[in-house]
Amino acid sequence: MNRVVGIIPARGGSKGIPRKNIKLILGKPLIQHTIEAALASKRIDEVYVSTDDSEIASISESLGALIIDRPVELAGDRVSTFDVMKHAEETLNSPDVLVVLQPTSPLRNAQEIDKAIALLEPDVDTVVGVCELKKYQWNINGNYAQPAFVERLPRQLMEKKYGENGSIYVTRSKTYKDSDSQLGMGILSRGKTKLFEMEEKHSYEIDCDFDWYIIELLLKLELENKE
Repeated sequence: MNRVVGIIPARGGSKGIPRKNIKLILGKPLIQHTIEAALASKRIDEVYVSTDDSEIASISESLGALIIDRPVELAGDRVSTFDVMKHAEETLNSPDVLVVLQPTSPLRNAQEIDKAIALLEPDVDTVVGVCELKKYQWNINGNYAQPAFVERLPRQLMEKKYGENGSIYVTRSKTYKDSDSQLGMGILSRGKTKLFEMEEKHSYEIDCDFDWYIIELLLKLELENKE
């Protein structure tokens, strides 16, 4: 891996929490937590923020990140992360590896980023950050629900299942060239994917005000444990 770049996608028009990427959490803009983790990584060579917003760009540059100017057509509600990353991959002239770090996952740290990148062995196309799903799962069949498990075993005896936590995606540049969907960060049906299992407390991501409250408490605990 000759050139590994971290990409932090951060558009200005967030709807659930307006301006969330630069809203202060524990005295820092939300995006700062991710920029600092990316810059502290020993395996990332360059850190970029892909944004359409001048204020986000200015704050990110002041923190040491480089900027990818995202065109307005890639800043709407329906634009996929895959499209944003494909634009970044082309803009940066095809680095070897792209590491996607969503600013809405501020608890993820540099050590976890490095461990995820280390899993990208020569025969692996992508690494996806996940956490264990510890609840019994159910499916909807018509008007009724059916258990997605055969036997109601104690949790420690259940087969492990995982869910993407949206925190870390490590992907080879060629994957974006060869793929045509959001699964460019996994191409599960065509490529070789490894899962990077993360602690549950580091897998929380911000989608709403309640998430913000929970993550702020967790960040406080992390800070207190370091002191």
